[in-house]
Amino acid sequence: MYDYITIERRYGSGGQAIATELSKKLSYRLYDRGVVVETCKRMGLNYDLVAGMDEQNPIKPIFKARGNEHLSVEEQIYQTESEIIREAAEQPGAIFVGRCASEILKDKKCLKVFITANDDYRTKRAVTVEQIPEAKVEEVMHKFDKRREKFFTSHSGATWGSNEYFDVILNSGTLGVNACVAVLEALIKQ
Repeated sequence: MYDYITIERRYGSGGQAIATELSKKLSYRLYDRGVVVETCKRMGLNYDLVAGMDEQNPIKPIFKARGNEHLSVEEQIYQTESEIIREAAEQPGAIFVGRCASEILKDKKCLKVFITANDDYRTKRAVTVEQIPEAKVEEVMHKFDKRREKFFTSHSGATWGSNEYFDVILNSGTLGVNACVAVLEALIKQ
């Protein structure tokens, strides 16, 4: 049985919905946007600032973090998020969405999952679930996927979505959210 599940996902693939349903079925704690909220509290930063920097490549040192002159705010945000994830992993039974948690927890008994889907499925989901105007969907999907890929690659050194890094890659467009949840639940309970 895996103590932790980490989920990276393409925008609009339903990774968040899969994580939410899986956490209910397994009675695992879910860590997603709450990590950003806690990061804001610890660092005394505005949520919009941190959410805007989240899952981006933390290379541009626009601002310097107080007390740590050689780190940008982006780098300090990642360090704080890493601390929060490690603290949450002190007790088994947690699912982490994004934030390169698979790399942060690489020394733990962790199932590394990547959720993908074709563009048609992601477009429909972005319009219906995320309420993105259809004319903007392609741009939004591209922007978020690029951000997530850069963030993941810069912190892990691995290729985002690669079968060499991830234990399980699921296509939610083909399988559907419920089947993805069932597959992961079965794997965890082995």
